[in-house]
Parts: sequence; structure tokens; C-alpha cells
Amino acid sequence: MTDQRTRTDPVALASAVRDAVLGVDGVSGLSTGGPVEVATLYAGGRIAGVRLGDERVEVHITVEAVPIGPVGERIRTAVRAVLERAGADRPVEVVVDDVDLAALTAETRR
Repeated sequence: MTDQRTRTDPVALASAVRDAVLGVDGVSGLSTGGPVEVATLYAGGRIAGVRLGDERVEVHITVEAVPIGPVGERIRTAVRAVLERAGADRPVEVVVDDVDLAALTAETRR
């Protein structure tokens, strides 16, 4: 659900994107990326793994499911829905920074 605040507040939008990503099956968590941290920064904090740009939204994740491609597509779909409800439609780039091998191994043992 996206409220009026999400439409005008980049922190609320980044939070909604984060929540949507974390709700996707196969996502272990968000990642801060490589040597340059990927995050939405605001006074007093940050939302790691989500970068809201004027041209696109970048999401960095750790996955716990394979194949990875369908996980990325589910993330793009979830994030696009958040952006559309907020009137902030733009392309979504999903970057897989890591694979949670412990979770993946545990899942294959079931």
C-alpha cells in the first residue's frame, strides 16, 4: 500500500521499495553493493541496498534461491508496482551481489 507521503517523500518511497523487495520469495536480504555503498541516505539514517535515482531505481540483493533470473523478475515486478502507485515510474535495475549459500543449501536439503 502506498500512501500520499510515499508519493512525495523519497525516504518513504525507498522504505516501500525495501519492504517490497524483502517480501519477494528468494530474497535473503538487501546488500550495500561493492566499494561504493548503495543506499538512500537521509538525515539520521540510510536505507541500504536501495538507490533512488532520477533516471532509475537500483536495488542490490542477496538471493537464497535459484534460478536467479526469476527472482530478479519478481523483484522488478514488485518494485514497479510500488513506483507506479507513487507516481514515480522509472526503470528498475536489480543487482545480485551475493548468494546466501547456507540458506540455499538448507532449502535443497528439505
